[in-house]
Amino acid sequence: MIKGWIQIIIGVMLWAAAISVGITWIGFCFGTIIIGLLLLFFAPRILIFPTLFIGTFANGFLLVGLATIKRTNRDKDIIDVEAEWVKTDEDDKHVIPGKLEDKRDQD
Repeated sequence: MIKGWIQIIIGVMLWAAAISVGITWIGFCFGTIIIGLLLLFFAPRILIFPTLFIGTFANGFLLVGLATIKRTNRDKDIIDVEAEWVKTDEDDKHVIPGKLEDKRDQD
């Protein structure tokens, strides 16, 4: 479970880095107005590329971390599949009166 939380923290840190790199990149591109406008009109995907590139890895860490935590918690709820039901005489006490005798008479 600790491994999952560490992966989530890494994912959040990568998203923080992606946002700061994205803002810096856009500031750099529009610092020179001509390059910023040319990118905006002819290649707008280049403006968001750094954020999307780092964000892909951030999403990966977040999803793997959540899956790790879910898998860890799920292991606590496992029921033993080798268990068997054994019918005892105590089970017959919970049967509606009259129904049990009717079944035994038919057999």
